[in-house]
Amino acid sequence: MVANFVSAPADPLPARRAEPRRLTLSEQWAYLTDIVMGAASRAEEAARCHVSATQQLDLAQYALSSVIDELSAVMDMGGRVRRRSTIHVFGTAQPVLSMPYGGAIAA
Repeated sequence: MVANFVSAPADPLPARRAEPRRLTLSEQWAYLTDIVMGAASRAEEAARCHVSATQQLDLAQYALSSVIDELSAVMDMGGRVRRRSTIHVFGTAQPVLSMPYGGAIAA
């Protein structure tokens, strides 16, 4: 078996592969425009994602800054200036009047 493999003559030339059919000009144009349009739509989607991510990062930064500002009034912030805390005083709530329709509203 091994002897047959070793003694087998090598092919002088590998079989020639058939060339694919050449695309027409309109097929080439359609292929290229599909690629470009797909890339443009993905770029637009990436830009929308970047805008959304920027907004979310801004909101997170604002929330973090607010928490640090609130905590700096009651905690040692490691060399930062400590400010006085803000105290919110709410008035007494007015009594809720009963609904004129017996408490239920028809949908």
